[in-house]
Amino acid sequence: MPSPRELSSLSLAQHAVRLQTLLERVVVDVLKERGLSRGELDVLGALAANGDARPQELSSQLLLTTGGLSNILRRLQTDGHITREANTADARSSIVRLTDQGKAIALETGAAVSEAIARALGTVDESVLASAAEHLHRVLVGLDEDAPVHRDVPW
Repeated sequence: MPSPRELSSLSLAQHAVRLQTLLERVVVDVLKERGLSRGELDVLGALAANGDARPQELSSQLLLTTGGLSNILRRLQTDGHITREANTADARSSIVRLTDQGKAIALETGAAVSEAIARALGTVDESVLASAAEHLHRVLVGLDEDAPVHRDVPW
């Protein structure tokens, strides 16, 4: 028979997955309208929030494989959203930088995603949202996994 802790853990996981699935649908709709993938928005958002970065830093921060990130960076560069320049401090790596176009896309898409999520959660009392966010934050801190989900949102 499962312990109370196991039941609570399972319930949290089930609720978190269900909420993520529901919100992901909303986010994907916004991204489709703009021709972006979730990974591309994550990279654009990280660069908009934190400035220039090395690919290794982005990979670690966003929990992306280096191969997956390489594909995302290639598409973003082809679309004119980023530039990649040689890293003068380390010839083995490059520096990824937002272009003006990339910054505008990041800000506009980020704002549209935020608005769409707020609309999707519009029937939930604000105090419930704040409490849930705080409790999930504590869970992630307890798992030492809070860093990837927090960044200063520039939009």
